[in-house]
Amino acid sequence: MKEFNEAQSTNDYLTGELILARQANDILIENNRRLEKLLVKAIRDLQDAGRLLDALSNSVNDLTNLVTGQVIKR
Repeated sequence: MKEFNEAQSTNDYLTGELILARQANDILIENNRRLEKLLVKAIRDLQDAGRLLDALSNSVNDLTNLVTGQVIKR
């Protein structure tokens, strides 16, 4: 029968846990990269949406002024 070696068993356990922790860390790093890319895209989309809303607001104001001007002339 093989004698139990507590130090070796502890080392084997900790080595296994370290491997699992590194794998989990690699997954988290990749997920963070994906999230960063999505956040950058979301920020750009929101900036574009803001510009489009400004343009729409200007168009509505121009149209309102045009219609109001025609009504006043009549």
